[in-house]
Amino acid sequence: MKKIITVFLMLLSVSVIAQTADDFFKRGIEAAHHGQPDNAIENLKKALELSPGLADYHLNLGVLYANKKDYDNAILEIRASINANPSNVMAHYVMALLMEKKREREKAVSEWETVLRLKPADDLQNTAEKHIRHLKERMNERAQ
Repeated sequence: MKKIITVFLMLLSVSVIAQTADDFFKRGIEAAHHGQPDNAIENLKKALELSPGLADYHLNLGVLYANKKDYDNAILEIRASINANPSNVMAHYVMALLMEKKREREKAVSEWETVLRLKPADDLQNTAEKHIRHLKERMNERAQ
């Protein structure tokens, strides 16, 4: 009987932690929608403390950092999102944009090519193709 109660309490605590992490995530998204990026970042960081490694949490936190022009932290979070879910088109899309911001054109092209390999919707495919053409033109100009 003790084992059953212990297992039940462990499952209950895991459920509470996951629910709490989700609550922090929702509060973070709500704060972001209300123009409170610092509050949003703090809530998403708390969510990740409770449930580390969730791709969507990292992706949203990375976007928040990017919006604040904190590109180094944005890249760390987007990279964590990609590691957690390598087939997430939006994470690669955001990483490609971040690489462009950092003027790392070859890495940006690589990310855009990954976006294309993941077969995104038509509008995202067109965007990726346009960015690749533009970046390659810029790289060719610099090489001459």
